[in-house]
Amino acid sequence: MKKELPPWLPLVLAGMGAILYLIQALIYAHTTVSSLDEGSYLIKGMFYWNGVYKPFEPYGPLTNKAPFAFLIPGFAEFIFGAGLRTGRYFSIFLGLLTILGVWITARRWAGTWLAAFTVWVFALSPMIIKLHARAVSEVIIACILAWICVLVLAEKRPLWQIVLASVLAALAIFTRQNMAPILPFLILYIFWQHGKQKGNWAFAAGSIVFLAFHVYYWPRVMTIWAPWLPESLTPVLDPFRIPTDSVPVWDPAIDFWNRLNSFFQGIRYHFIPILGSLFGLILLPPRTDRGPAPAMRAAFFLAVSYFILVLMHGWAAIASQYESYSCVFCFSNYLGFFDPLGILFFVITFAHAWNQNPSRAVQLLTIFVVIVVATGIGFSLFEQVGNGLLNLPLIPRIRSTGFGFVAIVDALTQGLDMPLAQVKRWVSSSLGFLAGLGVLLAAFFIWKRSKQPRFTLTLANSFLVTGFIFSPILHLGESSRDCDTDIIRDHENLGAYLASIIPPESLVYWDGGNAYTPMIYVPQARIFPPQINDGYTFHIGGDPDVLYYFSHWNSELDSRWRAEADIFIIEAKRYTNWKDFLTPQEFQEFAKPVDSPSCNEGAELRIFQRLP
Repeated sequence: MKKELPPWLPLVLAGMGAILYLIQALIYAHTTVSSLDEGSYLIKGMFYWNGVYKPFEPYGPLTNKAPFAFLIPGFAEFIFGAGLRTGRYFSIFLGLLTILGVWITARRWAGTWLAAFTVWVFALSPMIIKLHARAVSEVIIACILAWICVLVLAEKRPLWQIVLASVLAALAIFTRQNMAPILPFLILYIFWQHGKQKGNWAFAAGSIVFLAFHVYYWPRVMTIWAPWLPESLTPVLDPFRIPTDSVPVWDPAIDFWNRLNSFFQGIRYHFIPILGSLFGLILLPPRTDRGPAPAMRAAFFLAVSYFILVLMHGWAAIASQYESYSCVFCFSNYLGFFDPLGILFFVITFAHAWNQNPSRAVQLLTIFVVIVVATGIGFSLFEQVGNGLLNLPLIPRIRSTGFGFVAIVDALTQGLDMPLAQVKRWVSSSLGFLAGLGVLLAAFFIWKRSKQPRFTLTLANSFLVTGFIFSPILHLGESSRDCDTDIIRDHENLGAYLASIIPPESLVYWDGGNAYTPMIYVPQARIFPPQINDGYTFHIGGDPDVLYYFSHWNSELDSRWRAEADIFIIEAKRYTNWKDFLTPQEFQEFAKPVDSPSCNEGAELRIFQRLP
């Protein structure tokens, strides 16, 4: 008689996964260098809650994201005290809430074992954890989406949960405007699954909250929507657009190969959400063979929401230059917004609609996806190709002394005149291709020895299991710890030092690095708000007053601010640009801080005060 596994085991496994996630998140929180976005969210949120500035205020901080992206972490700072520790611990809390929400919904639709699996998807994804351990908006949106699913994805839901989900969807849009599709998709799903009456309530609640936010911040709120809409069709929004008489300094020219690298890097870091969803879509059976209608409605809502958001963000990051601060290598971070949707779509389709009789066309498509994705993942790992691999003598060569072998790098750089970066990409892509063939071969042998009638299912499952087990390896590169020192402690010590030496109401000029985070600890200082976003808001030319009005700046404003500032905070590696300005006759330098905001070389700060 076959012994059944104890019913509590999947719950224990889920708990262990959550603990592993928490341990990794705390390590990342204390070792990851702060970024421009993190510093921006924290200090702007602090300013908004303390009443120093208001969202969308002219000449104030740039509200380039919807205001709740700043107000939500700012609220945590307002309650628990401003600082990097508060911001990061709050984000980890939201990450744990995200996992809990995904687990609840997965358990409802797919049982306890697949629910435990969803927890381990997060626990074995270092780059997702590293993203959740920083005070950024991705984890906020992921948490909101996870709990929207908890509230509405079921056959019957109480009206208050339907209304709350609609309010959360509106809140998501006012946290990141790129979440705009979520509210209409959610309302349509509620009409479809829960009926006209609850659909009407959802429409009313979501619409009222959405409009109320706009009324409250009208008219400057339109600055976050103007970049989305064609200028030729919306001239009425021109007052909310920066005039084109200046040129942004941040205008990266990123070639096709680096954009392709960013695309596969995103797949690599979010393997199960992306590939699980893709296979779920490929392996959907014909309409007559699908699972229960409520499950399929939930899956349809998740699929439409997830894939449209992926396409939107893929286009914005990789295929376009839709804003002056367009960020090609942000694609992977963008996918973190909606990981819960992809994971839940996969587990629901796996539990209810995994096609047991796929066609020959589906089989060929699955093989194609495995090979292309494996090769692409290898391609995106080219920076991890080391000298040991490149110097392997694998290329045959006939010499005057006889037959021999030469190193791969020598054969390709010297024999074919290929640049080293191209050699690494070729080698890593070849390894990825071989890994894909290995999965194909392994799946073939498993299929032959099993009773599974269709090779397609074995192949898809084998590829997903392989990616799931080796997720930490797929996250090689940026998933390593940034620093061995405690970044949170260093910021607190540095912040205390800055607060002790900077007199109240001093006007501070910041050139201390991309991340404005240390200034969170100096609330008594006055600042030049456009500098929070560093060079990403700097322009060549243009009317300085108009640029300042839109929270941007140029060289004329820079000169003006240099003449007005009392305190100058300079990153050590940038000091060479300041030597001629910060002369001993006009400025005194404070003792150099013991602590640095980063472990990167040259990240130490130097602080100068203008002499009376």
